[in-house]
Amino acid sequence: MLLDPKIPTKIVHLEKTYDLLRFAPVAAVEMEIAETREHFRSVPQLDYRPVSVGTAWGENWGNAWFRGRVSVPAELDGESLFVRADTGAPESLFLVDGVHRGVFDPFHPVRLLDLRAQGGKSYEIALEAYAGHSFPGTQPYEYVRPTENAVEVTPGCRIYKGVELVRERADVSAFVNELRALRQVAAALDPNSLRRARIQTMFGEVFQLVYAKPEETDEATWREAIAEACKVMRPLLEAKNGSSIPQMGIVGHSHIDTAWLWPIRETWRKLARTYSSVLSLMDQYPEFRFTQSAAYHYDVVRQLYPEIFERVRQRVREGRWEVNGAMWIEPDCNLPSGESFVRQLLVGQRATREMFGVTSDCFWQPDVFGYSASLPQILQSADVRFFLTTKLSWNDTNRFPYDTFVWQGIDGSTVISHFNEMQGWPDPESLTRLWGQVQHKDVQDRRLVGFGHGDGGGGPMAEMIEIARLTEDLEGCPKTAYTSMSEFMNGVQDELPDLPRWVGELYLELHRGTLTSIAAIKRFNRKCEFALRDAELAATLAALNGTPYPREPMLDTWKRLLLNQFHDILPGSSIAEVNDEALDTFDLCLSEANSLRDQALAAIAGKGDHAVLFNSMSWVRGGEIVLKGLPEGLSPAGSVAQPIVDVAGERSLAVSGVEIPALGFTGLPLVAAEECGASAFGLDDLEVRTPFAHVRFDESGRIISFFDLAARRELVSLGGTFNNLLMGEDVPAAWDNWDIDRDQRHKLKSAGRLIKKEVVADGPLQLRIRFEYELGRESRLVQDVVFHSTTPRVDFDTWVDWHERYQFLKVGFALDVLAETARHEIQFGHVVRNAHDNTSQDRAQFDVCTHKWSDISETGYGVAFINDCKYACTIKEGEYRLSLIKSGRRPDPRGDEGEHRFAYAMLPHAGGFSVESVIRPAYEFNVDVTAALGGGSDSFSLVQIDAPNVIVEAVKWAEDEDAVILRIYEASKTGTHAKLRFGFATTSVEETNLLEERPTPVRLENGEAKLYFRPFEIQTLRCRR
Repeated sequence: MLLDPKIPTKIVHLEKTYDLLRFAPVAAVEMEIAETREHFRSVPQLDYRPVSVGTAWGENWGNAWFRGRVSVPAELDGESLFVRADTGAPESLFLVDGVHRGVFDPFHPVRLLDLRAQGGKSYEIALEAYAGHSFPGTQPYEYVRPTENAVEVTPGCRIYKGVELVRERADVSAFVNELRALRQVAAALDPNSLRRARIQTMFGEVFQLVYAKPEETDEATWREAIAEACKVMRPLLEAKNGSSIPQMGIVGHSHIDTAWLWPIRETWRKLARTYSSVLSLMDQYPEFRFTQSAAYHYDVVRQLYPEIFERVRQRVREGRWEVNGAMWIEPDCNLPSGESFVRQLLVGQRATREMFGVTSDCFWQPDVFGYSASLPQILQSADVRFFLTTKLSWNDTNRFPYDTFVWQGIDGSTVISHFNEMQGWPDPESLTRLWGQVQHKDVQDRRLVGFGHGDGGGGPMAEMIEIARLTEDLEGCPKTAYTSMSEFMNGVQDELPDLPRWVGELYLELHRGTLTSIAAIKRFNRKCEFALRDAELAATLAALNGTPYPREPMLDTWKRLLLNQFHDILPGSSIAEVNDEALDTFDLCLSEANSLRDQALAAIAGKGDHAVLFNSMSWVRGGEIVLKGLPEGLSPAGSVAQPIVDVAGERSLAVSGVEIPALGFTGLPLVAAEECGASAFGLDDLEVRTPFAHVRFDESGRIISFFDLAARRELVSLGGTFNNLLMGEDVPAAWDNWDIDRDQRHKLKSAGRLIKKEVVADGPLQLRIRFEYELGRESRLVQDVVFHSTTPRVDFDTWVDWHERYQFLKVGFALDVLAETARHEIQFGHVVRNAHDNTSQDRAQFDVCTHKWSDISETGYGVAFINDCKYACTIKEGEYRLSLIKSGRRPDPRGDEGEHRFAYAMLPHAGGFSVESVIRPAYEFNVDVTAALGGGSDSFSLVQIDAPNVIVEAVKWAEDEDAVILRIYEASKTGTHAKLRFGFATTSVEETNLLEERPTPVRLENGEAKLYFRPFEIQTLRCRR
């Protein structure tokens, strides 16, 4: 029989028609409703009232609880019964006799009531329905992604549509699934395939048997027809693959953003809905397996939903629920510091061990906006051997060349990496498409498919699990087998020996704006990281002196910071409520860290009227030091001092002639400050003379000449300027707060109308010239350009009152320095990127991640650029541009509106790049010396290191004993021997991994330890007293 060409279309209609007939109604369920704005973890006792179909309810941020009783008819004894519900809410949590049973949402309209119902039995059911909240969407244009357009939740906007008891027509479900599987197989096969022809012929037979309009006949008749159709399909469903078919590992998963278009507190409920849904599916389908990351999420469920948590623990023990992912949350992987990454792993691994007895071996980060080249070493040292993501497939310019590969970091460490699928289906269409995407089938014969709905949770559907049964070995599509991410990756390691290698960062060619958006969050992150660093060092010094170490307060403060590093919070890609909560949490974190530091320093300093100066750097700190908090009119004895009022009106004291020991403190008597000495600078209208340079400004306040006196060279390129404020419209094609498009640079123009200039400080240490500008339509920028007498560094201390929309603010420096590459700091080291646009990869990297510094150097000379809270820059064709403010309006309609405070600096240096010329000054620019009042003139140094390129990044108290932990790294990419001299009685030293395990003894002689560091190597030392 020749196939009617319209049969494939008719088969799709059949599939959709019978999909609606999977469940048959048994009885409507009478329900009651009570509305509330509170969140409850179990069915609350509220003022309920009867509710009927068509009832309007809801308000912005509002909830409703529905409750009722279901009785099982006697004739349905022993059957599997379900509940179908539509509260009108986007998501509703289902409870049966107080037990959480899953989510009702558009993907999960039906939930299991009982696998074997008892006739006459009654069940108390309840639903917690969330009306939702208003937000402005994610896109600059409404039509780009309509599913994420603006949402407005108004009173009465949700309409209750009823709850009913239903039973499954298992034969109908089987028919629909089998029809779908074969239809998708046929669509994927070559048009010349014999199997395709046979399937299409079979479709003609099926259509002859099955009623296209089943409502026009009785149920017994149309069900008998589909039974006959299933017999026709059976031989084609039983056809197996040959020996050379690819293998797809499948596992249920639900990506749940800790915050994004909803606040953290709503994620807590999403976790309950999703986890309980998965548990219910595990009751139905014994083969079903699931994997989930984020230790924080499990900890939330443990505290708020203990009944769900205990059921998860049981499934973990059975091996059906995999806890993996390694970190506390899924953080951004560009912006956090190296020590923040360490703590994500340390806190995350310890938490999952405590809760489940599990150590993660996989770094699961499917939805993050690029991955630092420091990560392989950090992961490897925390017992993590594998890395999985999906995000690099989003590149807007170049396709990443590999799907499964060995990823090598800046120190040479490696992890095996795989680009898995997430939020998919295990059906023939998806499996065939995913296998077709594999680029190097000669070295890769498999792929991992995480199936289930995500972002806002929900998880797998029953239909997904049922169709996975059909695709286990179905001729014409890849084989499937349930696995875990750990099992899958161990198989890759053991069975795929010839994987390609990728060296360096995994740069996402998309979402570059997340390095800049919501600048206040970025600033807080940097300040909190350094505040915690100082607090831990101070608390460790105090503990060595007998003061109890504040373990719990320190851990709680770290957890606040780690939570805020989630990959939609720290990047600034969340709604206003999330950003407000994050800023409050950051503020509390900073306050707590400073309080912990101050308490420790008070214990160290004792009582008295000396200045006790605390240096958290691992080198002696001298030169110019800025001190805050000393009594006005007093300065450390023997110092040169100059009072300073910065651009924000904060008072401080700049001093020189003081040296503070590494990782320690010194006490100095305070004396009456002398009159500020003579100026070290010359100033003549638009020209400044410093001990290091002659500088000329133009009438707009830009630097048009910077002549280095020692090097005898001009640094400003011909016709160029330094500190050129640039502003231009920024409306990307999509993803408002996420994206910057490459053509945005063409809209940048010199900005800033100079309205005032004045000298606000001129003394022996600093010259400050204050410039005030009007920016755009409504904004104002005030900036102190600061010259120093002890360093050639020039600071740009900046305050902005920003009220622009869809405008990007940058600052540019056009350099006369010849360099084809530039260095940029990342965690525990730096990367070298091209400073030209030779290739499409170079052109795609038009805004890149940097931390405290970037450097452009010739062989014997260079210029470093330092900042105190910015993370994105461009270095192309000899010009450095630092991204300052990106003012997108979605999903937070306020954008970056309000006050901003930041500082950046340029630092010319002779002799090319080095730790002393660039890295140490960048640390010092970010970290103040802390002053406290105390007694005596004692000095103390915790550790002294004889190699300047070896830096102590963190000092903390050991997790499980009274010992000192030192986190040390080599910073210049040079293999180095280093000698450490301890300032406290040390009985033993061991090198451990980042989890403070796997100790290896380090030889200790006369209070000294000798170490060797590979380039960029991180070492963790445990030092016992």
